[in-house]
Amino acid sequence: MERPNHDLQNMTAVSKKSKAISLAITIGIQGLAVLALVLGLAHQQIQKELAALNATVEKQEVLPKAPPPPPPDLIRPPPQTTVVPEFAIEAPPKAPPVAIAPPAPPVKVAPTELKSVERTHSIPPYPSISLRLGEQGTTIIKVTIGVDGQVTAAALEKTSGFDRLDAAAVEYVKSHWRWLPPTREGKPVEATTLISVKWDLKNAQ
Repeated sequence: MERPNHDLQNMTAVSKKSKAISLAITIGIQGLAVLALVLGLAHQQIQKELAALNATVEKQEVLPKAPPPPPPDLIRPPPQTTVVPEFAIEAPPKAPPVAIAPPAPPVKVAPTELKSVERTHSIPPYPSISLRLGEQGTTIIKVTIGVDGQVTAAALEKTSGFDRLDAAAVEYVKSHWRWLPPTREGKPVEATTLISVKWDLKNAQ
């Protein structure tokens, strides 16, 4: 009756040993996985550090370019010295002062007198009423002659005794009679004179 217990104990011991081995294997596998993970991370960190180190080394190896050498100094030739001969220039003798004659006095032009243009001094037409009534006489007029020779003003100085004859004489003289104006220092000037118009039935037109 004791044998079966011994076998049961052996089986229990074997079962415990198997569990222990399985547990050890599981722990070992997990430890290896953790180790592999740790080693992988460490490897990646080492690669990053190596890459950073290489970049630092490459940056340090890039040296700045040296500036180009300065251009060679140009050798300038010595300045040439020109010897200018000395000589004296004599100033020309001063010309004697020229006597400036005083300006000649202006030439005086003799004045001219008023002259009538005879062809314009015609007898005015006789007023028809005065002709029928037999009116006649002499009208004396004071006229002003401008620088162009035309009458600029006419005023009755003495009547003929008939207003129609006087008015006809004034109007005709103003519109028809002309003069050559007088001159002073060569320039025409205004003039005033008295004229007479004789009304005669014998010369009636």
